[in-house]
Amino acid sequence: MNFLKTTIIGGLVFLVPVVVLVVVIGEAAGIMSVIAEPMADLLPVDSIGGVALANVIALAILVLVCFLAGLVARTKRAQEIANTAESMLLQRIPGYTMIKGITSAFSPEQTAGLKPVLVSLERAQRVGVEVERVGADRVAVYFPGSPNAWSGIVQIVGTEQVEPLDVPLMSVMEHAEQLGKGAHELLTTAQHSA
Repeated sequence: MNFLKTTIIGGLVFLVPVVVLVVVIGEAAGIMSVIAEPMADLLPVDSIGGVALANVIALAILVLVCFLAGLVARTKRAQEIANTAESMLLQRIPGYTMIKGITSAFSPEQTAGLKPVLVSLERAQRVGVEVERVGADRVAVYFPGSPNAWSGIVQIVGTEQVEPLDVPLMSVMEHAEQLGKGAHELLTTAQHSA
């Protein structure tokens, strides 16, 4: 019964943001079509490659609007507004934090300074990601979960326990997603790179 309940909740958390995204894109495409149809009537061609010219223009306008919004989003003022809106409203939407964490983890701004490491913990070793130094003798390390590398744990460990791995960050995440498969290759690549 617990499995059924958690699976349904997990499915809901996954579907709500996806459905919202699909609805928003659908509405935006509809609005762009209304704008694009009069423009298409002015041109001598009805279709491009079998696709109605109005649809092509609508898609181009939608991409342009997204690009311009992206440029605006890079400004400091827009980021302040977005952070305020996120903390007051968006974080209350089920699944938003999870989706944001997954997508932002791929951006260069978020991954800058993250370093793959091998951490010695008593009789075991774990592959992780050094997030930051905590003082002179400690390190905050993120240990990816398995099979979902984006839901792991963070531990503070001593610097003497941490050995840098010269491998790409995504290799560490893929290693966790594959339930540890490829550990030999991951560690061998890191030793040869050092």
